[in-house]
Amino acid sequence: MSYRAIPLSCYCGERPDRILEVGLTSEQTMVIHYWCAACSRVLFVTKGLDECVQHCPTRDEADTPPQVVADDARFLQSMGIATPE
Repeated sequence: MSYRAIPLSCYCGERPDRILEVGLTSEQTMVIHYWCAACSRVLFVTKGLDECVQHCPTRDEADTPPQVVADDARFLQSMGIATPE
């Protein structure tokens, strides 16, 4: 499974130290509740279903990254196992 992280930042520009809750509303909206330790703010970010779908990786991106495949092939070859090109 592949995923793309949702970028979160406070008004002050800092990233949250921790996410307190993730929830869903009856209007099909995702809510992310988090705390900014830098400026002591409690923040709520909402993402609609359409917006969430736009952030999803494509099927091509969901495949294993090429570097991982190359690393795996080198490892298998070092063990004497032939890999397909």
